[in-house]
Amino acid sequence: MFGLPATTTAIMVGVLGFWVVYTLVFYFSTKNWAVEDADGDHEGVAG
Repeated sequence: MFGLPATTTAIMVGVLGFWVVYTLVFYFSTKNWAVEDADGDHEGVAG
């Protein structure tokens, strides 16, 4: 790809793939945080 060695291409694709998967997992695991915060159940919150 773009004249780069196969190893370099594999590393670039691997890092990009990991980052995409990491971002999707983070997005789907946190998209309901605002709903949980609005419940009003704040156990352990001082103040």
